[in-house]
Amino acid sequence: MGFFHNNIRPSVAKLWSGTKSWPSLPLVVLAVGLGMGLFHCFRQLPPLWIPLSLGFMFLALVWKWRPAILVVLAAGAFSWGIWQAELRLAVHWPLAQHLSVEGRIVSIPQLGGREYRFQMAPEHWLKDAPGGARPAILQVHGSLPEVPVVGQRWHLQLRSEALSSLPVSPFADLARQRFWEGIGGVARIENGHLLKPFFWSLGDHIAKARQAVLQATNMALDRESAGFVQALSVGVGNQLPPEIWRIYRDTGTAHLLVISGSHVAVVAGLFGWLLQWLWRRIPWLVMRWPAQTAGVLASIPAAWFYASFAGMQIPGERAAWMITAAAVSWLLGRSHRAWQGLALAGLLIVCFNPGAMVDVGFWLSLGAVAALIAVGYGEGGWRTLLRSQWAVFIALLPLLAVWFGQISLVSPLANMLVIPLVELLAVPVALLGTLLALLDLELLSRVLFRVVALQMDGITLLLRALLEIPYAQLHTGTDRIWAVLAAAFGLSIFFLPSGWPGRSLAFLGLVPLLVPAAGGADFELRDLSAQSGMVLFWQEKQYSGVWTANLWKSGARREAGLALVAVLQKKGLDKVSDWVRTDTSTPLPILAAARQWAPPGARHYLHSSNPLGVCRGEAGHAPPGSVFVNLGKTFQPCMLLWGQGPDLLILGDMDVNTLQRLASTRSSSLQRVQLVLAPDSLAEAERKFLASRMPHAVIHYAGKNPAEVWTWQNGHFRSAAVSSPAYWQARD
Repeated sequence: MGFFHNNIRPSVAKLWSGTKSWPSLPLVVLAVGLGMGLFHCFRQLPPLWIPLSLGFMFLALVWKWRPAILVVLAAGAFSWGIWQAELRLAVHWPLAQHLSVEGRIVSIPQLGGREYRFQMAPEHWLKDAPGGARPAILQVHGSLPEVPVVGQRWHLQLRSEALSSLPVSPFADLARQRFWEGIGGVARIENGHLLKPFFWSLGDHIAKARQAVLQATNMALDRESAGFVQALSVGVGNQLPPEIWRIYRDTGTAHLLVISGSHVAVVAGLFGWLLQWLWRRIPWLVMRWPAQTAGVLASIPAAWFYASFAGMQIPGERAAWMITAAAVSWLLGRSHRAWQGLALAGLLIVCFNPGAMVDVGFWLSLGAVAALIAVGYGEGGWRTLLRSQWAVFIALLPLLAVWFGQISLVSPLANMLVIPLVELLAVPVALLGTLLALLDLELLSRVLFRVVALQMDGITLLLRALLEIPYAQLHTGTDRIWAVLAAAFGLSIFFLPSGWPGRSLAFLGLVPLLVPAAGGADFELRDLSAQSGMVLFWQEKQYSGVWTANLWKSGARREAGLALVAVLQKKGLDKVSDWVRTDTSTPLPILAAARQWAPPGARHYLHSSNPLGVCRGEAGHAPPGSVFVNLGKTFQPCMLLWGQGPDLLILGDMDVNTLQRLASTRSSSLQRVQLVLAPDSLAEAERKFLASRMPHAVIHYAGKNPAEVWTWQNGHFRSAAVSSPAYWQARD
């Protein structure tokens, strides 16, 4: 946005008399943010009339006491959140019903196996449409005859499924995110065909252009190299393998593989500069309208067009709003500050999507830009770049620790080395190649795409080398709230003006956060979500382990892997001590199953000649304080007793005969068991037998939601209170 000058011209806007007594924009944003934030603190929707009554009460005081408008805005934001939630709750989605719908793809399709997964915004229901309010967004999956692209319009024949079939995670409230995204239905694709684009539809033309870029890059490069070019140009990174994403994530540079605000600013600035250059070549136009004004005005649609072309992700939308605010302020002759543009962008994003306040990407994007504004990004050379990356690293430390349980200590160095290479070389070349591909200049676009691929390969090698540095990553865990609060306090001191007394003490607040998390002192047992499978995570001091059963389906293994990685990050652990498999058979080869799902540090699986032997009594690898039950069978379902009582019994998938043998050999022990965990696949006969032999024990069947957590305190198991389902969970 170099064409925005700081000179202030006489305003063409006439202000109302007395507007100086109204609250400033930062106070307005703060009031709306507090109101919306207070709303998101509720798990159950409060009555709408309460915030409305409060808002009307203070509205009557506005003309005498202007600050009352802040209370009105906060109450209005609270009411807006309730109303938007009620609209989503009114959606009715039938189960196991055949539907036909025409709609537009609104998310980047992900390819898993032979299925595509993406979100679709229905435009026209053709057959057996659900009654009542219909979903704004559908989450669909299945095979298609052509490669789907964001923005395309498809006619799909679907079979509806339950919302509970979507993955869940203990690390992030995915159900809440999907609720606010408007996802009100899940369906499997039975058939579909691509619809022809409308001539007057801008969205169809954008989708066609995106598809042309994807085809051009896939024809010119291999899958991984094309994935780099697509990520930098159109925001599609689904062709990059997980290993590449892990490298960029662990070095704190994953933001470079998505369309960031700088991408949008570069495109808007280049388009505005080009229009100014052309405008000055036509005297008739210059005499009627200044070239600079035309360039500034043209930057607004350019920013929004490229943000839409890149998938309208939160960083791109935020940048488009900031550019719009700066351009409008300049056109009106008003002074403009970056803080005002950032505040306005955050306000508008939250107003259009109240759920953005519970999206981690929203806070990371705004936090990074706020840190850059605070240190004056762009006003200096390499010293400013170093200072800005250090500021972003410090500003995002508490957020990364809270949400991800780990931080990258090489992030400032990695960003300082890589950002100039990506932003000044790779991105402009990728955008120029994209433009040439759209102009059907195939040879030139291929050359530029190859240059980008070579650049990104070199950058990836550099990041790999940085990850080899000792202590490149630090696992902090997410349970140490006191350390996060200390870091937040230090952060507030760090961003005080230079020369402020005690400013150098800010780093003392970060020390507790940088101390690696240690294992808990008490025994803890967690039931992780794995669809129909059973995955138990236990931890006692420095020991931890995983207990698995019924992971027959690839979806269950995939969800179990995600849940395990999340809980390890949450506890600040790098690996588990033991992995106990309870299954006596598996529908897939053992090595193939291990490649699909294996906890970090798993033992007795890959290199053991008989991996099922870990569940036998003579294995000798039971977790500390526990013992495997041996019923004298060669292949037996796994059973484990823990505690002196024993106090805990964990069962694998078994029949009544096996349970009867267990009761005959351990009848006295079973009477003292406090807690029993078993797979949800046990039939009614097995469940009745367990209830009759252990009437005083709590019997929990894994594989159901919500998952539970048990801790051992004062000789008894304590279950974490499972609260009633929140409003965003009770939709099936």
